[in-house]
Amino acid sequence: MASLPNICFFLLLITLAFHSSPSAAQTKCGITSVYQFGDSLADNGNGIRLPGVSLAFNTSKLPYGETFFMTPTGRASDGRIINDFIVSSLNLPFLNAYLNINTSFSQGANFAVSGATALDNAFWAALNVTLRPWNKHLDAQLGWFKSHLQSTCGSNCAQTLNNSLVVLGEFGGVDYFNCFFQNKQEPEIRTYVPPVIAEITRGIRDVIQLGATRILVPGVYPFGCLPVYLNKFYLPNPLDYDTLGCLRNLNVFASYHNTQLNIALTNLQLQFPNVTIVYGDYYGALTTVLSRASSFGFNQSTLLSACCGGGGRYNYGKACGSADATTCPNPSQYINWDGIHLTDAAHHHMADIIVTDMLPKFECNNFEDSGVLMSSY
Repeated sequence: MASLPNICFFLLLITLAFHSSPSAAQTKCGITSVYQFGDSLADNGNGIRLPGVSLAFNTSKLPYGETFFMTPTGRASDGRIINDFIVSSLNLPFLNAYLNINTSFSQGANFAVSGATALDNAFWAALNVTLRPWNKHLDAQLGWFKSHLQSTCGSNCAQTLNNSLVVLGEFGGVDYFNCFFQNKQEPEIRTYVPPVIAEITRGIRDVIQLGATRILVPGVYPFGCLPVYLNKFYLPNPLDYDTLGCLRNLNVFASYHNTQLNIALTNLQLQFPNVTIVYGDYYGALTTVLSRASSFGFNQSTLLSACCGGGGRYNYGKACGSADATTCPNPSQYINWDGIHLTDAAHHHMADIIVTDMLPKFECNNFEDSGVLMSSY
């Protein structure tokens, strides 16, 4: 029979194995933590912990979260969001929301909040664009991040961030949404792209100065493929739509933002050669999923319709989560979840595309075993 000291030693080893931080060998690319910023595309629970946000969005109610978590988590989907798949591909657990104070942040944190803009309220107020007073814009999230680092790593933050991935965004989508839906015209909104890009650029500089060495910066979605835009800006002329049924003019605008963002990232990369800055092509990933919908298992007849909603064009007549809204019985066959955000299944395919592009750029030695294939996470 084993001696008591040997048994105690064995139990100690098990305890250390379960509670130690992941090593570079256990994770991908030596990334041991992830820090996420953004809006509702990335919010995994901060919004539902802020009174104003929780009242404005329905992500604290079913059917949000029904597919994967079986309960609402604050994610704007029936299940997981893109960031969940990104961290899983790195062999890391799902991030905890920064405002979920009774939890561990040893492997990163999520600072994203639904409705967040790149530019602050004062900028938009001067242009007669109304934002909700609780808006947690990029600079506010960076403030949270700095406070978090101060309390968790102190003088060793540079080393912590050297082994981390920072996902900064997507930002800009809410800025432009507020403009389009407050009756600003596209030529005027286009003039706001440079300050949005400048603010994102400033945010990237901030995290680099703090010690970040690997940064993923997503672009915006093709707005013209989202039911919320398709319903609001319906045009009777078929020539105004592309072969997928998306509004051309709105996609041209989104592409303009993404082009300017890419230019800014290229310039930043030249200025910081020891930092790897990767553009996350959310636009391209979503259009790929839309164009290959049938092969991915999505229903072609509801390609641009929301799963959760009701009535109107694109099933976007009612807000998902409201009392009279309905939910499709098969979310995995839909790309769009609630008119703005995507389903768990769509996020899964998009993340596969994003991660497959991202990891080689971070020069991951274990890329071949990275687990980016659909079946592996």
